[in-house]
Amino acid sequence: MEKIKIGILEMKEYATKKPIAVTATGEFVTPSELVEKPSLAVGSLLALSEDLQSKLTIERNKLEPDFKLGIIGVGIVTKDEVIQHVEARTELGQEIVRAEMNYCNDLMATLAGGAPSEWPAVPTPKSEPIPPDWEWAPKKWWRFFSTCALFCENTTDAVTRYAADYRVKNVHPVFKKRGFRVIVLQGVDDVRANFAPKAKSKRVVYISGIGHGSPTTYTGHLGDPILKACLYDPSEVQKKVIHLLSCQTAKQLGPDIIKKDGKAYAGYFENFTFVYDEMELFWKCDSTFDIMMSNGATAEASHNATIAAYNAAIASVPNTAAATWLTHDRNYFRSPVINAIYGDKVAKISPFIRPPLTPFMEVEDAVPELTAV
Repeated sequence: MEKIKIGILEMKEYATKKPIAVTATGEFVTPSELVEKPSLAVGSLLALSEDLQSKLTIERNKLEPDFKLGIIGVGIVTKDEVIQHVEARTELGQEIVRAEMNYCNDLMATLAGGAPSEWPAVPTPKSEPIPPDWEWAPKKWWRFFSTCALFCENTTDAVTRYAADYRVKNVHPVFKKRGFRVIVLQGVDDVRANFAPKAKSKRVVYISGIGHGSPTTYTGHLGDPILKACLYDPSEVQKKVIHLLSCQTAKQLGPDIIKKDGKAYAGYFENFTFVYDEMELFWKCDSTFDIMMSNGATAEASHNATIAAYNAAIASVPNTAAATWLTHDRNYFRSPVINAIYGDKVAKISPFIRPPLTPFMEVEDAVPELTAV
């Protein structure tokens, strides 16, 4: 599709026609009009009346080609349904309006003189050698020093399965190459009965996954509650870094994990929403946190790279529905960088047990994958 350059951004032709502002008298302002006449900027769109915000939101979505939103925790919403929710001023409709206003505010600032965003430099995974302390150990023993990454991927749900498939292909192999033992719960196995005994292992240093969620709960297959605030054994999260691609778990579950001695939590404060036509952009941004952590980055560096990935993705599809919802997800991403209730900014993980050694291969600490060659 042909693109037209407006300011520092290259937009799809239809995107150049979508208004990014509305005047107090109800006149729409397009990106090119704003670049040609900066005085048309109206300040924060969130200061406009609800009627004008709704009017701008409806017009922007009407001019968008047909699309579907996937809302993890809600379901699939069509373009017509988006407009209906805005018109009816439902709870979802109000969230859609806020998302559009926040994105348009950002876009106006970018067109007024922002700098182009670039994808962050994510390290190419390299196998980490056994720590020098254990060079005396024969290589065939190294697997007994390895730690585990536990993944809970909801592959059986119509909304989450696309992200799960992406993560299996693009995230899990990075952890394996680094030397982590990878344990995957997916399909009908993605349930609490399987999760709890594996998570309790001291060998598990990282937990991540895609699933539906609520402020208190992260779920797996058919809504099975894998982690529910205050209702799990603290040993399931102690000394672990946990990243959940799920709606709203940053509200209560994330802080509860840290209260139970989790090292760090990363996830989302509101509903995670994606656009089907550009879904891989959403998965790539969120997975940046996993990949950075696997390569030995701190939670802070992983967070910053994730935000940079979102910014680059947003700039790659300016003034589209995808840009609106990438901005929404970026704005609600939470980690220790945002607040200490989400843990320690300098938290790291390693594919090998680090000194001081914990009791080695305790029976209650063993997992089947650790005995595999």
